[in-house]
Amino acid sequence: MDKRFSRTATLYTIVFLSMLVFAVVAFFYGLNLGTKRVETKYAYLNEVKVDKTNYEYQQQELASFYLTVYSPYREFQLDWSEALHNISNRKVSNVSSLYKELEGQASKKAIEAASYNLQNAGQLGEAQQNYIRSLNQFEKVAAALQKKSSSITYEEIVELLKSNESYQTAVTQALKGQGIYFETMYLWATSIDPNIPTDFDQNVSQKISTWSKYPLVIKNEIIANYLVKQNSFVEFLPHDLTSAIDQFITSGQAEAMNLTTIDGIITLLSNTAAVRPGDYNLNKNKLYSQEFLPQIPFFYPNVE
Repeated sequence: MDKRFSRTATLYTIVFLSMLVFAVVAFFYGLNLGTKRVETKYAYLNEVKVDKTNYEYQQQELASFYLTVYSPYREFQLDWSEALHNISNRKVSNVSSLYKELEGQASKKAIEAASYNLQNAGQLGEAQQNYIRSLNQFEKVAAALQKKSSSITYEEIVELLKSNESYQTAVTQALKGQGIYFETMYLWATSIDPNIPTDFDQNVSQKISTWSKYPLVIKNEIIANYLVKQNSFVEFLPHDLTSAIDQFITSGQAEAMNLTTIDGIITLLSNTAAVRPGDYNLNKNKLYSQEFLPQIPFFYPNVE
């Protein structure tokens, strides 16, 4: 009886260990296969294929970038901001669950942003990499916040983000991508319209009189670069701030307040939270009806 039991126990042990070994092997095989598939999918992002210095951008490339890279990223950015807003207003009962959703969304949007190969499209390929890296880092941040208490407060999250390396990288990469995107719009415009200056003052410390002579594509690039330098991760877009500046000037407020430089206006607008997403749309017809712009949805929001 003891021998039969011992044999049965031994057999069960062998079967159990065999199944365990098989499960471990299957797990690591699946992990390795998944890793290789991801590496293959993103491999082209690390390839340098074109000379970016003299590249001539096509409007279709700018539009494709918007649809496949910028738009997915923008959707995530707005959801991220809305989540923080809701937490600050105590509208979220389970913060961990919310950041679990954002983690999954960041992963999904990164895949969307990598779905179209733009590595042959000059600096747009670099901007694509910036946005994907940003989303990957946001995924890490969301995963870290998910592990915190479900009742973590808005103030605690803000303090955590200040010292979180992944978050800082996510912000930096996003702003770099945005800066490059707006630069390519300017380069596209100069290749088509010979009247657009190829040399201009890129500093916001410039005089209002100088700024006012520039077309919108130059103003937007100046502001996009300014946001990069300030590491300013905001909900409004560069052309929202541009339009707020121009509206402030044309309304006579800058002169009335004796402001003579663009950085002075920016400081005032920032301190009073006077710039909001959609400001460009409000001022478009009044200020920019004759401007030369690429056919990108955020410049023409009312066009279906």
